[in-house]
Amino acid sequence: MEPTGPARFTRRLAARFEPGCWIGIVVRAIPAAERAIDGATVRTPDHFLGAAWAPAAGAPVRWPDAVVIGSPAADNALAELFRHLPADARLHLAGADDVDAALAAEILLAADRNLEGYQRDALAAFIGAQRARVRETIARRYTDRDDGFERFRAAILGEDTGRDRG
Repeated sequence: MEPTGPARFTRRLAARFEPGCWIGIVVRAIPAAERAIDGATVRTPDHFLGAAWAPAAGAPVRWPDAVVIGSPAADNALAELFRHLPADARLHLAGADDVDAALAAEILLAADRNLEGYQRDALAAFIGAQRARVRETIARRYTDRDDGFERFRAAILGEDTGRDRG
């Protein structure tokens, strides 16, 4: 008997990356909300962005091979994503810092003419939030500060760096 529901594709998920695996991501891009649409209050469901990158023969590639949207659960986006992959493809779901979810959302926003206005607005907000998260990560993780250079500079310029105060 052929599995149904999420079981039909979860067996194709790889817990760890292995050579030949597709890389994918499924993230909630549009939160459920009550929205005013055409003068009526409508409850819209969560929408999940899915994207997949083919196995790379060389260096990883920037551009995803498939980008989808599904609702009301992540499984819907995952099932839609598997429809775009080869039947025998294994998929490793990456984390938010492993792939560019904002780029995938930009592709969806530009390429899916069936998106409704609220979906477009929410995707634009998702892209903005992802870009802000990346900027914050860069500010936290990377710096041009070098303590040795700071001490050298302070000694040459006669500045008190305040580091020796207790």
